[in-house]
Amino acid sequence: MTPDEIKSFFRSVYAGGKALYSPEMLDEFYARLAPEFVFHRPPFPDVTGIEPNRKSDEETAAAYSEQKLNIDDLLVEGSTAVLRYTWEGVHSGASPSLGIPPTGKHVKIAGCSVYHWEEGKIVEIWDYLDVLGLLQQMGVIPVMA
Repeated sequence: MTPDEIKSFFRSVYAGGKALYSPEMLDEFYARLAPEFVFHRPPFPDVTGIEPNRKSDEETAAAYSEQKLNIDDLLVEGSTAVLRYTWEGVHSGASPSLGIPPTGKHVKIAGCSVYHWEEGKIVEIWDYLDVLGLLQQMGVIPVMA
């Protein structure tokens, strides 16, 4: 894919009117994943393969309602794309990665993802997000003065 095609893909998947983690959004996104796809999200363990990643995304969708993702920056060089984003939602279900019961709190965090493409498919994503800020907004970790 060309850099312009990659940018178009992200703008389509994360379009403002489309519900984040909706079945339609996930179908469009997962159609672009390579079978050997790996999702890296330090400090959490890697998730390898399409089905385990989809299950993880569906669990996240169930844990956070009213989700929104804003693309703050989108840079593409060759087959690498960098997406800086702001994500928000209401922690309304058990958080799958964190094991935290629902708090009902609105949370908003910043993150950055690096996507590697091969032959028109995403082979890996490195996702870096403000986990400390998320935990503080949930009330799990105190905010330092």
